[in-house]
Amino acid sequence: MTTEAAPQEKSPLREIVQPFTDLVHAPRALWGINLAYVIEGMVYFGMLNYLAIHFSSFVFAGVEHADEWSHSMVAVLTSGITIAMLVLGFVADKWGIRQALLSALFLMFVGRSLISAAPTVLNLRPAGPWSPLHLVTMAGILLVIIGYGMYQPAAYAGVRKFTTPKTAGMGFAMLYALMNLGGWLPTFAFLLRDRQYLGLGIPGTYWVYTGFTLIAFLATAFLLAPRTVAEAERQARLETEALKAAQPKSDKELKGAAPAETEPARPREYVPVHLWIFVLLVLVAIYWRAPGPWKLRLTAVLALIWLVVALLPPTARWLARHPLADGKFFFFIFAFIPVQTLFTYNWLILPQYINRSFAGWIGEKFEIASNLNPILIFILVPIIAAATQKWRVYDTMILGTLVMAAPAFLNAIGPYPWALFGYIVIMTVGEAIWQPRFLQYAAEVAPRGRTGEYMGVAQLPWFLTKLLVPLLYSGYMMDRYCPATGPKNTKLMWFVFGCIAISSTILLVLARPWMGRDFKTKSE
Repeated sequence: MTTEAAPQEKSPLREIVQPFTDLVHAPRALWGINLAYVIEGMVYFGMLNYLAIHFSSFVFAGVEHADEWSHSMVAVLTSGITIAMLVLGFVADKWGIRQALLSALFLMFVGRSLISAAPTVLNLRPAGPWSPLHLVTMAGILLVIIGYGMYQPAAYAGVRKFTTPKTAGMGFAMLYALMNLGGWLPTFAFLLRDRQYLGLGIPGTYWVYTGFTLIAFLATAFLLAPRTVAEAERQARLETEALKAAQPKSDKELKGAAPAETEPARPREYVPVHLWIFVLLVLVAIYWRAPGPWKLRLTAVLALIWLVVALLPPTARWLARHPLADGKFFFFIFAFIPVQTLFTYNWLILPQYINRSFAGWIGEKFEIASNLNPILIFILVPIIAAATQKWRVYDTMILGTLVMAAPAFLNAIGPYPWALFGYIVIMTVGEAIWQPRFLQYAAEVAPRGRTGEYMGVAQLPWFLTKLLVPLLYSGYMMDRYCPATGPKNTKLMWFVFGCIAISSTILLVLARPWMGRDFKTKSE
C-alpha cells in the first residue's frame, strides 16, 4: 500500500487575485490576446443582452409573435457561433495566430457595423420578417458568426503557443477571468442607452460596441507584431524543452522497457439503441417547429440521411465507437440540458423580463441585474472549487444542479426584487458548484489520446440548449406570459422554467442505481 502526499490546499483569495497578478507580468504576446479578449467579451455579451429586445421592439415591431421571431434570430447567432468554431477552428493552424485573430476581429467589426448602420446610417425602417432591415441585420450577424468562429479557437491556440506546461494553467485561467470580467462590464451600458444619461438607445449603443471592436483590432495589430509573435513562440519552445530535459526519467524509460499492453476490448460494430432514440426525438422536434409546407419534406430528408449514416458500415462503426455510444456517458452529458436552459435565460429571458416586469430603476436599468452572473461566477468559482475539490463527482453534480434549479421557483412567487436577486445569486452558486467539475469529468474520463474528442462532445448539449430553447419555447413563453404590453403571468412562466431545470437533478437521482459504483471518474 502506497501513500501519496496530500495536495497543497489552494487559497481561494489567491486564485481570484492570481489571474490579475499574472496579467501584469504577462509577456507582450499574451497581452495582445488578453486585452482584445476582455474587450471582445464586453462587446459580445453587451450586444447579445440587447439583441432579443432590439429584434422584438424594433426589427419586428408590430409583427405578431415578435418575441418568437426575435428569439429565433438570437438562436442563429449563438448556435451559429458554436458550429462556426467547430468548422473554422483550423484557421489559426493554417494562417497563424496573428492573421487569424486580425481576420476574425475585422469580420466582426464589419458585421457589427452593418447591424449598427441598418437603422441609423442606412435608415432602414421596420417592415416585418425578411425586410431590408431584417436582411441587413442578419448579414451582419452572419459575419459576426464567421469571425467569432475563428476568434475564440485562435485565442486559445495563441495561449497554448505562447505558454509552457508550467505557465499554461495561468494563461487559460487568465482568459477565463477576463471573459467573465468582460461579460460583466455591460452592466453599465445603461449610461449609454438610457435617455436620462447619453440617450443613445440600443442602435447608438451598438455603435459604441462596434467602436470597441475596432479598438480590439488595432490593439491586437500593435501588440501582436510579427516579431513579437515569433519571439514569444521561440521563448515558449525553449522553456518547454528545458522543462522536459529537467524532468527525471521513469524506471521503464531508463531500462528501455516497453509499456505493458492489454488485450483491447472488442469494439462495438452497431449504433446503440439510445442514439436511435435520441435522433428520433430530434426529428420529432424538427417536425413540430418546421414551417408548415416544409415539415414532412425536411423531416424525411434528415431521417434518410440518418439511416444512411447509421447503416453504412464505415460510418456505423464510427458512430458505434463515438463517445456518445457509451450509454452512461451519454446520459450523464445530456442529463444536464434541462438545468443548462437557465444559462440561456441570461440573454433570452432576463433582460426582457426585468425590463417589462419591474418598475423603477431595476426595470429601467435592467443591465445591472441581468449582468450580475459573470462577476459572481468570477468571484465564486475559485472559492467553491477549493471547498468542493474532494467531493465525489456525482454527488457534486446532484447538489449543484439542485442549488442552481431551485431558485427559479423564487420568481414563480412573483416579480419581486428580493426574488429576482435571490434567484440570480443562488443560481450562480449552483452553477459554480457543478459546471467546473462537469468539464473536469469530461476531460478525465476520456481514454488516452481522446481528450479533445470528449471535451468537444461535452459541449454538444450546450450547443443544443442554445439552439432548442429559443426555437422551441422561450419566445412563445415571453409572448404569452410576459408580453411587452397587456396582462402578464410571469409566475406560471417561471414555475414552468423551474420544473424544466429541476428535472436534471431528478434524472441524476433516479439514475444513481443504474450509474452504479462503476461510474467512471478517470480514464482506464
